[in-house]
Amino acid sequence: MPPHDPSLTTIRTAAALDRGFTRGQLRGPGFTSVGHGLVRPAAVDDGPVWERIAAAVGLMTDGCVLGGWAALWAQGNTWFDGRRGGLELPALVHCGRGSRIRKRAGVEAYRGTLLADEVQELDGLRVTTLARAAFDEMCRARSLADAVVTLDMATSTTTRSPHTTVQAIESVFAQHHKVRGVVRGREALRWGSTRSASPWETRTRLVAIRDAGISGWLVNAPVFDLTGALLGVADLFDPESGFVVETDGDHHREVERHADDNRREEGFERAGSVVVRISPLDHADQYAVAGRIRSGYRDAQRSTRRDWTLAPPEWWHRWPPARRWD
Repeated sequence: MPPHDPSLTTIRTAAALDRGFTRGQLRGPGFTSVGHGLVRPAAVDDGPVWERIAAAVGLMTDGCVLGGWAALWAQGNTWFDGRRGGLELPALVHCGRGSRIRKRAGVEAYRGTLLADEVQELDGLRVTTLARAAFDEMCRARSLADAVVTLDMATSTTTRSPHTTVQAIESVFAQHHKVRGVVRGREALRWGSTRSASPWETRTRLVAIRDAGISGWLVNAPVFDLTGALLGVADLFDPESGFVVETDGDHHREVERHADDNRREEGFERAGSVVVRISPLDHADQYAVAGRIRSGYRDAQRSTRRDWTLAPPEWWHRWPPARRWD
């Protein structure tokens, strides 16, 4: 959950005056100007993402509802930080009938249909539900892959973030038809997985299926050796050949995490699996990534060793960390 309601940190100057503050106080050291007509208590510093959300909330009037990535973040799903390719996305604000909001950099006013059951209150702040927020972001996505990433991160059961369900998002799509980007969003529903643990895992899976032409993958599958020891949780696993595709995010380059990755890869290979590792840099050439995956898949199919199993041993069901992958 968020540290506190951003509407209590950034407000319009006029609203601060209505609350009893003087113009001298608002210009003094106790307040910081965060834009024309917006002030925030100087002692408040919740980080750059909250600052952007709070600035949007400060512009909201009666009838406005926070949506999109900002609503997802405000409800605790911090995969959605409003950044895409190094750029900062504006916070989406739904503006119903009679609402007024100033046009301002960092805020996108949306005046389309918002149903009553798509709105909830969060500590005094009106936000869209997680499902409606995911719908907003899927329709605003610049590509199919971006839309699927949104779907996966909004519904993931493995990231330990607050999430919604695919069924709830499908229900939102069923109620909205004439929305820009809705066709791409509906297409993305075909490709989602609730077991993806990161955006880069999702992107690799899409390349493996759509570009490499290989289906039937298990996502984040626990794999064991024949003695019952855990070899690792494979990002993508082909249950027929034992082929493993691992995706390295930025955190995988940390020394300790990199050593863990190497040990896990060695364990898979000792059990007869072929392993291909994909990094974010590799995705700059998706054709090359698809070629590597196809080559690894062919090698795995030719291998005769199958010293691994997907059948979990008894201890797995008693081990608390295993619950993440159930």
